[in-house]
Amino acid sequence: RHAVAGILAHAPALAALANPTINSYKRFGPDTLAPWLIDWGMDNRSAMVRIPPERGEGSRMEVRLGDATANPYLAMAGTMAAAYLGIRDKLTPPAPPEGYGYDPDSAPMLPQRLPDALDALEADAELQEVLGTQFCTSFLTYKRNEVERFERFVTDWEFREYAYHL
Repeated sequence: RHAVAGILAHAPALAALANPTINSYKRFGPDTLAPWLIDWGMDNRSAMVRIPPERGEGSRMEVRLGDATANPYLAMAGTMAAAYLGIRDKLTPPAPPEGYGYDPDSAPMLPQRLPDALDALEADAELQEVLGTQFCTSFLTYKRNEVERFERFVTDWEFREYAYHL
């Protein structure tokens, strides 16, 4: 329970590691089967952290935050760091939501854009301390540059939407 609480507490910052591209955030939203709320549940496939019903040797925690673009080593390091912080600080998770798992009133939302996730990682001093400030500074610098380059790029959609009709 402490590990789950740590992952929930640091989820906004973890999003930067587990969803590291601009495109990663386009899948978040209700009824997408991707978690977009910071929540957990017992065998709840809509929850960000799912505890399947198997117990004993089959017990596990599924952190459903990441996407296929994540570096698995960075996503795991961030997840384990957050779990460690939850255990160290004896954090307690909130009650798991009941019923429909995509109600935005039931739990806080994950960052909905990469820049917001990067801001959360930059603000999470505890997670940065465990992951290493040099790594976090380098990661944030690289990813912020990526966002800046994207924001200056004219996409095909923008060209079709605004210039094609001229």
